[in-house]
Amino acid sequence: METVPGGRWVAEIYGCDLDVLENPKMVEAALLDAVLRLGAPKDSAKSVVYKFHPQGLSAAVVSPVAAVMIHTWPEDNASATLDLYFYRDGVDPEEVLKGLSRAFGAKEESAFRYWRGQDHAIRRRSFGSQGG
Repeated sequence: METVPGGRWVAEIYGCDLDVLENPKMVEAALLDAVLRLGAPKDSAKSVVYKFHPQGLSAAVVSPVAAVMIHTWPEDNASATLDLYFYRDGVDPEEVLKGLSRAFGAKEESAFRYWRGQDHAIRRRSFGSQGG
């Protein structure tokens, strides 16, 4: 099977710093830094942040070659889920994920790494035409 550049990494981080996790500007800055480190050209990234009340937020920073999303659950051990998408060779998504964990002050991480074009635990399946 041919290797296709890029992949998707999904992580859950726990025990984060609530002052960071609840701060839309700090979250946006961390995600922007991650997208740039995943190979996005400067000034190509666009972001959206939605702050829930009384707590939590969802944010995404996207570019032509990378995207990073976060959804936070401050009430659940100050946790968050992260999705990293990247489309270039020569980037180090492991370091990017470590940088995000540090930026949010995470004490624990659980992650799944999915490299495009390679075998992995998630299997592709086809759905045929179903009569009904």
